Amino acid sequence: MNKIRLFLLITLCVSVLGGYGLRKEKKVDESLFLNEVAPNVEFTGKGGIPPHYSSKEGIVAFNTYDVAPSIRGYAGPIKVLLALNREGRITGIRILEHKETPNYVHQMLKPEYLRQFLGKSINDPFEIDKDIDGISRATVSVKALAETVRKSSREIASRVMGIEVRGEEARETHNLKWILYLVFFGFSFGAYLITKKSERYLRVRDAVLVISILLVGLWLSSPFSILHVFNIVLMRFSTDMLWFVIVASTLLSVIVAGRFYCGWLCPFGAVSEFIGRMPFKKWDIPAHVDDKWRNLKYILLGLITVVVVISGRVGFGNYETYVTLFSFHGNVFTWVLVVIGILANLRVERFWCRYLCPVAALTGVFSRKDQGYVSRYDCPMGNKPVPLISECIRCNRCYRKS
Repeated sequence: MNKIRLFLLITLCVSVLGGYGLRKEKKVDESLFLNEVAPNVEFTGKGGIPPHYSSKEGIVAFNTYDVAPSIRGYAGPIKVLLALNREGRITGIRILEHKETPNYVHQMLKPEYLRQFLGKSINDPFEIDKDIDGISRATVSVKALAETVRKSSREIASRVMGIEVRGEEARETHNLKWILYLVFFGFSFGAYLITKKSERYLRVRDAVLVISILLVGLWLSSPFSILHVFNIVLMRFSTDMLWFVIVASTLLSVIVAGRFYCGWLCPFGAVSEFIGRMPFKKWDIPAHVDDKWRNLKYILLGLITVVVVISGRVGFGNYETYVTLFSFHGNVFTWVLVVIGILANLRVERFWCRYLCPVAALTGVFSRKDQGYVSRYDCPMGNKPVPLISECIRCNRCYRKS
């Protein structure tokens, strides 16, 4: 394991140095799209405070990022080119740049979705599921888009166009999703601690796994992903509280309890385990062969880290089955991986977790030793006796207090 840790550390360092040395962020030339947001309108050069393009027709165009740079989605700001007329209504809109995960925001990028902003007044509320359509599994990104349009358009209207902006609308209902996730995390971790003391409570874990599928997977659609880590490495942080809670709680749990997330909170892991319990005869894989294949996930993590960090494109690292499954969107390759990752569990316990999962590799690398985990015949990971702690998902079936 020390060799694997050293391999991944060197890979990360070389990738970061190579990425920042070789990669140059391409700046989008927004002026090329002025005719798209305001056809047949001739604009002056960009200037003023906040920066904007003016026209004799009274239409003003601007990049929302120049006006409201602090508003961010999951992976950074969503830069939008907007056009406002004399009445303070949006007459044109185009997303210039974003770094969100394509699986989740593909619907938001479609022209038919963006058309709902056209004709809206700066004094409209721009509230999700009220006057702006929400998109299931892309709540953070859609909210960021609506907020950046609302705040920047009001700022331009007030400071540049001299249009009166009415007082702020009634506050949105507080987003309780992050609180619900935090409560679920606390309950799950409490169950983890209890089951370490007594096997009588092991059934509680099955309930936690079911809730993880329903809550984290299907409703929140926010399983912890290696994409979270890549965004942190690339210094692309989200201001969304749910993002922060998921990342912080998972990373903290790795330090305290190794692959606790894999064994208790991962919705895809839960699906895999339940399928693995179905009465199909499992393949008898020799221990030395199994060990070699388990190293594959570390190799994949190292390779994909090089690609993502050097290119600066987080989407290049999107081969995780759970992102495709719970976003309900992916290409042929990723859906094939989902099918394989699910059906393979009929023959190999937690196939994806054992051999391919990048989160499993990451959490395994940082798992601390615990001699209490000795493994047994019904290990959901198919671990051999006295397993490497990096392969233990802390289900507590085999835990023996010293």
